[in-house]
Amino acid sequence: MAEIAAHLAGAAERFAGRTVLITGAGGMLPGYLADTVTYLNDHVLRTPARLVLLTRTHPTPGSRLAHLTGRADVRFLAQDARDPIELDGPIHFIIHGASPATPPQFAQDPVGTVEVNTIALRNLLDLARQRETESVLFFSSSEVYGTPEPEHIPTPETYLGRFDFTLTRSFYAAAKRFGETLCAAYFQQYGVPVKSVRPFHIHGPGLRRDDGRIVAAMIARGLAGERFELQSDGSATRTYGYIADATLGFLNVLLSDRNGEAFNVGADAPETSMLALATTIARLFGRAEPVTPGAAPSGAGSPARACPDLTKIRSLLGYDTRVPLEAGLERTIEWMRADARLDERMKQ
Repeated sequence: MAEIAAHLAGAAERFAGRTVLITGAGGMLPGYLADTVTYLNDHVLRTPARLVLLTRTHPTPGSRLAHLTGRADVRFLAQDARDPIELDGPIHFIIHGASPATPPQFAQDPVGTVEVNTIALRNLLDLARQRETESVLFFSSSEVYGTPEPEHIPTPETYLGRFDFTLTRSFYAAAKRFGETLCAAYFQQYGVPVKSVRPFHIHGPGLRRDDGRIVAAMIARGLAGERFELQSDGSATRTYGYIADATLGFLNVLLSDRNGEAFNVGADAPETSMLALATTIARLFGRAEPVTPGAAPSGAGSPARACPDLTKIRSLLGYDTRVPLEAGLERTIEWMRADARLDERMKQ
């Protein structure tokens, strides 16, 4: 948090005395943004920001946002993000992070996945029109690119995407694509100051052990003392960004004047196979046995390679990555281990 605040420098003053609404605040990426704003309130801003956190339920002891309950600068709204939001006064910044984010969640509630990225987003854009909103940030996804051809990797924001719309995984990608279209339409027709970010495979504190994706799945196996086994052959490659770096990127976009645009956010190196990543995580747990790959390739609709072209956000907003992959994985393991211990204490 201190590093993020230092790199924001004077731009952080934009939050002073302002109201910041974050939907899906219990999720990893929005939750880290909430922690960042409260850190700024405690250590940087002379006039604190007012933080409104929308979650499905009020935080319970031991939950991701429990440490923010009872703060005078934080208000919780427990509701579905698709329902109209009742707030008095100006809302200066809106961050829409509410959405299922993993393939099992897409399959369990495909309609809800679509609606939270369309209906809920439209409600927020209308709210921004009605209030003194300075900037809106929509969390899109790298999934909008589908499975790019090799010549389009690293993938720039100008790539139009390639995927099968009938696959379960595509419900999420198509909803994010339409969400970006909705943002562009509201900017062009109504002048709503909205931007979109496309995160690429972010890990760090807040990552749930039951997330199901490769980093969480392997760390969960390590914490449980289980064998390191993959469900696929492990050949698919990704780049993995650390959440502190990504959060600074999200805030740089939110505080910019690049309205109606989209930005890739994440890390562009090293491009690592899932087998190599699992092997690194096993080594960080002190495990010497080889990782067991599965026989099948990656699941339907899952790209064989995913790597962002970060030229746009670097050149326009000065973004860069600072936390190396292994250091980020070590921090994520440390956080998930502490979170597991907290869960055990809460059960006792």
